[in-house]
Amino acid sequence: MDVQIKARNLRLTDALQEYIESRLQRLDKIDQKVTDAKFEIRSERNRTGGEQMVAQFTIATKDAILRTEEKNRDIHVAIDLAIERMERQIRRFRDKRVFYRRRQRQMAAEAGEPLPVSTLDGLDVAEEEEETPSELLVRRKRFKIQPMSEEEAIEQMELLGHDFFVFFNPDLAEINVLYRRRDGLYGVIQPELA
Repeated sequence: MDVQIKARNLRLTDALQEYIESRLQRLDKIDQKVTDAKFEIRSERNRTGGEQMVAQFTIATKDAILRTEEKNRDIHVAIDLAIERMERQIRRFRDKRVFYRRRQRQMAAEAGEPLPVSTLDGLDVAEEEEETPSELLVRRKRFKIQPMSEEEAIEQMELLGHDFFVFFNPDLAEINVLYRRRDGLYGVIQPELA
Protein backbone atom coordinates (compact mmCIF):
# COMPACT_ATOMS: atom_id res chain seq x y z
CA MET A 1 0.00 0.00 0.00
CA ASP A 2 1.38 3.40 -1.01
CA VAL A 3 0.84 5.91 1.83
CA GLN A 4 1.52 9.64 1.62
CA ILE A 5 3.22 10.75 4.84
CA LYS A 6 2.95 14.42 5.77
CA ALA A 7 3.92 16.52 8.76
CA ARG A 8 2.52 19.83 9.98
CA ASN A 9 3.98 22.03 12.72
CA LEU A 10 6.86 19.59 13.23
CA ARG A 11 9.80 18.24 11.27
CA LEU A 12 9.48 14.84 9.61
CA THR A 13 12.90 13.31 10.15
CA ASP A 14 14.17 10.30 8.22
CA ALA A 15 14.08 8.22 11.41
CA LEU A 16 10.45 9.17 12.07
CA GLN A 17 9.48 8.41 8.47
CA GLU A 18 11.18 5.00 8.68
CA TYR A 19 9.36 4.32 11.97
CA ILE A 20 5.98 5.11 10.37
CA GLU A 21 6.74 3.03 7.27
CA SER A 22 7.82 0.05 9.39
CA ARG A 23 4.58 0.24 11.42
CA LEU A 24 2.48 0.58 8.25
CA GLN A 25 3.83 -2.75 6.98
CA ARG A 26 1.33 -4.39 9.36
CA LEU A 27 -1.42 -3.19 7.01
CA ASP A 28 0.04 -4.66 3.81
CA LYS A 29 -2.39 -7.57 4.10
CA ILE A 30 -5.41 -5.35 3.37
CA ASP A 31 -7.64 -7.05 0.84
CA GLN A 32 -9.41 -3.83 -0.12
CA LYS A 33 -8.44 -1.82 -3.18
CA VAL A 34 -7.03 1.34 -1.64
CA THR A 35 -7.51 4.40 -3.84
CA ASP A 36 -5.83 6.85 -1.47
CA ALA A 37 -3.94 6.58 1.83
CA LYS A 38 -2.64 9.50 3.89
CA PHE A 39 -0.81 9.51 7.20
CA GLU A 40 -0.39 12.92 8.80
CA ILE A 41 1.43 13.83 11.98
CA ARG A 42 1.22 17.22 13.58
CA SER A 43 1.86 19.09 16.77
CA GLU A 44 -0.98 20.88 18.55
CA ARG A 45 -1.16 23.00 21.64
CA ASN A 46 -3.79 21.88 24.12
CA ARG A 47 -5.79 24.11 26.45
CA THR A 48 -3.46 23.59 29.39
CA GLY A 49 -0.57 25.03 27.40
CA GLY A 50 1.18 21.73 26.75
CA GLU A 51 1.98 20.21 23.40
CA GLN A 52 0.30 17.12 21.98
CA MET A 53 1.26 15.04 18.99
CA VAL A 54 -1.54 13.98 16.66
CA ALA A 55 -1.42 11.07 14.22
CA GLN A 56 -4.22 10.99 11.65
CA PHE A 57 -4.55 8.09 9.21
CA THR A 58 -7.05 8.07 6.32
CA ILE A 59 -7.62 5.24 3.86
CA ALA A 60 -10.06 5.58 0.97
CA THR A 61 -11.23 2.44 -0.80
CA LYS A 62 -13.77 2.05 -3.57
CA ASP A 63 -16.43 1.30 -0.94
CA ALA A 64 -15.60 3.45 2.08
CA ILE A 65 -13.36 5.91 3.86
CA LEU A 66 -11.67 4.80 7.06
CA ARG A 67 -10.12 7.41 9.32
CA THR A 68 -8.42 7.34 12.70
CA GLU A 69 -6.91 10.09 14.81
CA GLU A 70 -4.93 9.59 17.98
CA LYS A 71 -3.32 12.12 20.33
CA ASN A 72 -0.51 11.64 22.80
CA ARG A 73 2.46 13.54 24.19
CA ASP A 74 4.80 10.96 22.59
CA ILE A 75 4.64 10.93 18.78
CA HIS A 76 5.60 7.24 18.63
CA VAL A 77 2.70 6.27 20.90
CA ALA A 78 0.27 8.36 18.82
CA ILE A 79 1.51 6.66 15.62
CA ASP A 80 1.18 3.16 17.10
CA LEU A 81 -2.32 3.88 18.46
CA ALA A 82 -3.52 5.29 15.12
CA ILE A 83 -2.26 2.26 13.18
CA GLU A 84 -3.71 -0.22 15.70
CA ARG A 85 -7.06 1.54 15.58
CA MET A 86 -6.98 1.47 11.77
CA GLU A 87 -6.38 -2.29 11.86
CA ARG A 88 -9.50 -2.69 14.02
CA GLN A 89 -11.53 -0.48 11.67
CA ILE A 90 -10.42 -2.48 8.65
CA ARG A 91 -11.47 -5.73 10.36
CA ARG A 92 -14.81 -4.22 11.39
CA PHE A 93 -15.40 -2.88 7.87
CA ARG A 94 -14.57 -6.26 6.31
CA ASP A 95 -16.92 -8.05 8.74
CA LYS A 96 -19.73 -5.57 8.00
CA ARG A 97 -19.30 -6.03 4.24
CA VAL A 98 -19.43 -9.82 4.60
CA PHE A 99 -22.55 -9.55 6.78
CA TYR A 100 -24.17 -7.05 4.39
CA ARG A 101 -23.52 -9.22 1.33
CA ARG A 102 -24.85 -12.34 3.06
CA ARG A 103 -27.97 -10.50 4.17
CA GLN A 104 -28.50 -9.07 0.69
CA ARG A 105 -28.16 -12.54 -0.88
CA GLN A 106 -30.59 -13.96 1.65
CA MET A 107 -33.16 -11.20 1.00
CA ALA A 108 -32.79 -11.61 -2.78
CA ALA A 109 -33.19 -15.40 -2.52
CA GLU A 110 -36.33 -15.01 -0.38
CA ALA A 111 -37.80 -12.53 -2.85
CA GLY A 112 -36.70 -14.59 -5.86
CA GLU A 113 -34.84 -11.60 -7.35
CA PRO A 114 -31.43 -11.60 -9.07
CA LEU A 115 -28.53 -10.23 -7.06
CA PRO A 116 -27.60 -6.59 -7.69
CA VAL A 117 -24.33 -5.91 -9.51
CA SER A 118 -22.93 -3.64 -6.80
CA THR A 119 -23.59 -4.53 -3.20
CA LEU A 120 -22.14 -1.41 -1.66
CA ASP A 121 -21.48 1.93 -3.29
CA GLY A 122 -19.28 4.36 -1.40
CA LEU A 123 -17.39 7.58 -1.61
CA ASP A 124 -14.56 8.54 -3.88
CA VAL A 125 -12.85 11.23 -1.88
CA ALA A 126 -10.64 13.98 -3.14
CA GLU A 127 -10.10 15.97 0.02
CA GLU A 128 -8.76 19.48 -0.25
CA GLU A 129 -7.98 22.05 2.36
CA GLU A 130 -8.28 25.66 1.31
CA GLU A 131 -7.31 28.86 3.03
CA THR A 132 -10.27 31.05 3.90
CA PRO A 133 -10.31 34.64 5.12
CA SER A 134 -12.85 33.86 7.84
CA GLU A 135 -11.58 33.19 11.36
CA LEU A 136 -14.59 30.98 12.12
CA LEU A 137 -14.30 28.76 9.05
CA VAL A 138 -11.12 26.76 9.59
CA ARG A 139 -11.46 23.92 7.10
CA ARG A 140 -13.15 23.21 3.79
CA LYS A 141 -13.57 19.73 2.31
CA ARG A 142 -14.61 18.70 -1.17
CA PHE A 143 -15.56 15.18 -2.06
CA LYS A 144 -17.29 13.22 -4.80
CA ILE A 145 -20.34 11.24 -3.80
CA GLN A 146 -21.94 8.19 -5.29
CA PRO A 147 -25.57 7.15 -4.84
CA MET A 148 -26.31 5.10 -1.73
CA SER A 149 -29.29 4.05 0.32
CA GLU A 150 -29.97 5.43 3.80
CA GLU A 151 -28.84 2.09 5.26
CA GLU A 152 -25.51 2.30 3.41
CA ALA A 153 -25.10 5.92 4.56
CA ILE A 154 -25.57 4.81 8.18
CA GLU A 155 -22.86 2.15 7.74
CA GLN A 156 -20.50 4.68 6.15
CA MET A 157 -21.12 7.23 8.92
CA GLU A 158 -20.45 4.60 11.59
CA LEU A 159 -17.22 3.54 9.86
CA LEU A 160 -16.03 7.14 9.85
CA GLY A 161 -17.12 7.72 13.44
CA HIS A 162 -18.91 10.97 12.54
CA ASP A 163 -22.17 12.43 13.85
CA PHE A 164 -23.40 13.35 10.37
CA PHE A 165 -22.95 12.21 6.79
CA VAL A 166 -23.81 13.84 3.44
CA PHE A 167 -24.94 11.46 0.68
CA PHE A 168 -26.89 11.30 -2.59
CA ASN A 169 -30.20 9.45 -2.21
CA PRO A 170 -31.03 7.88 -5.61
CA ASP A 171 -34.64 7.11 -4.59
CA LEU A 172 -35.33 10.83 -4.13
CA ALA A 173 -32.68 12.06 -6.60
CA GLU A 174 -31.33 14.56 -4.07
CA ILE A 175 -28.57 15.23 -1.57
CA ASN A 176 -29.51 14.23 2.00
CA VAL A 177 -27.79 14.68 5.35
CA LEU A 178 -27.87 11.81 7.80
CA TYR A 179 -27.28 12.69 11.46
CA ARG A 180 -27.18 10.98 14.86
CA ARG A 181 -29.83 12.21 17.27
CA ARG A 182 -29.26 12.67 21.00
CA ASP A 183 -31.35 9.55 21.70
CA GLY A 184 -28.85 7.48 19.63
CA LEU A 185 -31.19 7.01 16.67
CA TYR A 186 -30.76 8.61 13.24
CA GLY A 187 -32.42 11.43 11.36
CA VAL A 188 -32.30 12.56 7.72
CA ILE A 189 -32.37 16.14 6.51
CA GLN A 190 -33.88 16.54 3.04
CA PRO A 191 -33.22 20.12 1.91
CA GLU A 192 -35.58 21.94 -0.44
CA LEU A 193 -34.90 25.16 -2.35
CA ALA A 194 -36.96 28.09 -1.11
